[in-house]
Amino acid sequence: MRSAVSMVAGPCPICGDTRTSFYRTCRDRRRGLPGEWTFWACARCGALFQHPLPTFEQLQSYYAAYSTGDDVKVTPSAGSRHERLRRWYHRVTGDVDPRDFVAAAAGARVLDYGCGAAPYLSYFRAHGVNIAGAEITPAIVTAYQAAGYEVALIDTMERIPFPNGEFDVVYMMQVIEHIARPHDLLKEVRRVLKPGGTLHLAMPNARSVWHRLFGANWVAGWFAPFHLFVYSSGSVRALAEAHQFQIVRQLSRTPEGWLRLNLKATLHPADDRLDSAGRAWLDRSPMREALSVALRVSEVVVRERDCLIVELRKC
Repeated sequence: MRSAVSMVAGPCPICGDTRTSFYRTCRDRRRGLPGEWTFWACARCGALFQHPLPTFEQLQSYYAAYSTGDDVKVTPSAGSRHERLRRWYHRVTGDVDPRDFVAAAAGARVLDYGCGAAPYLSYFRAHGVNIAGAEITPAIVTAYQAAGYEVALIDTMERIPFPNGEFDVVYMMQVIEHIARPHDLLKEVRRVLKPGGTLHLAMPNARSVWHRLFGANWVAGWFAPFHLFVYSSGSVRALAEAHQFQIVRQLSRTPEGWLRLNLKATLHPADDRLDSAGRAWLDRSPMREALSVALRVSEVVVRERDCLIVELRKC
């Protein structure tokens, strides 16, 4: 728990600029962890960052609430079996899924860093990709290993437990915002990538129009204390340049589920367990479909959407 707001955050952890200022105090609206966490803003690169940062031990205790390993997907899901339908569905809902945009040919060596319990490992393996995972939650690692998957336990968030030059592709879906020392992580990514290898990132976008609209109720982006950073295109560029990565592609989209979460936070300001709440009227069909269509229409003229997706290449 943070008992008071420090008035000095020091230089930006991303670009090193000293023009940082207090931005917002947040509480955990999704899991109900007690306490408050403060975010600061960098005037140069646009990064928002927690200060002070939680320790690795604290983060590990937070993530223990995520999963017991029972929800690990070890067989291809319906979305993996029906690719055209999945892609169409995601174009409508705005869901960000590496199966849609990570190009990995059969035989390619790929790492899902922070793989969680999602069905991506089973999908890529079924398509002949030499896929490996890394995860901080021991129960998830154990469940995958028992099913014959190559998944390593992350014992330090900024260390990738694989050899030099191992991978053609590394992807991180909603991971880098959880990393306390992103420069150390980018060094590790560069170490494990082959020459010309690619890194795919997806993360909340600090410049999103929905961030400005929802403010403190932008729960999909804040998610304190789990999200330590909220990145902008400028802060990603600063990281990339510092570690000799070239930005190949950049886009943003807003998942309908993120919008629903922010709406629920706005409608129920006293609810701090939004992830575990019973199905609200917003979660029911046809409301979800209506929100998806409304999002797609409204974002025709919106450049900065909620989830920033970036492809980087090792120079």
